[in-house]
Amino acid sequence: MLRRAFVASTLALVAGLASVGAQVTSWPAENPPRPLPSRPVSFPPYELRTLPNGMQVIVVMHHEQPEVTMRLLIRAGAAYDPPGKGGTASLAAHLLNQGTATRNAREIADAIDSIGGALDTGAGSDVTSATVLVMKDSFEIGMDMLADVVRRPIFAPEEIERQRTRAIQNLGVSLEDPDFIARAVLNRLIYGFHPYGFPDSGMPETIAKITRDDLRE
Repeated sequence: MLRRAFVASTLALVAGLASVGAQVTSWPAENPPRPLPSRPVSFPPYELRTLPNGMQVIVVMHHEQPEVTMRLLIRAGAAYDPPGKGGTASLAAHLLNQGTATRNAREIADAIDSIGGALDTGAGSDVTSATVLVMKDSFEIGMDMLADVVRRPIFAPEEIERQRTRAIQNLGVSLEDPDFIARAVLNRLIYGFHPYGFPDSGMPETIAKITRDDLRE
């Protein structure tokens, strides 16, 4: 039913775009506005180092608050999902902090809450990320937790099904959102059947096909 609603909305919007294009033959009628004068951009000082394993580390120093943010970016996102299994990267990312070989989901949440920190994982079209924010005196704890969730996720079957159900429910809400539908249609018009032309979250029927082996891979 969700798929039919999405297809119907997509066709309606595409038809609307086509009718507008038929009526306005000289679009655009005006030139775009001239760009504003360029302004200097001051980036904060940073250091870039490459570790022996090839990982690049960028350090940016800020001293306004006694906190440290660590963010790991992995060059793999929704554009690398297996064919017919859209949503794999998104589902995998949301499962990273839902249980590892050393901590279950509750223990991870309690550990980060006990030090007043935050732990978040997610995936976009091209990257998967894991971010930890802690006070500077908890730096080692935060780094250990970041390493744990990205190196030792367990992908417990019960957590997979819980996150799968949540993903499908969230998508059901999104498919009722005109903004989501408009962006989905625009991406399809621009990118066609390239992975960029599909929602990063996948669709209900593709999310249902994702297996634990897909997530581990």
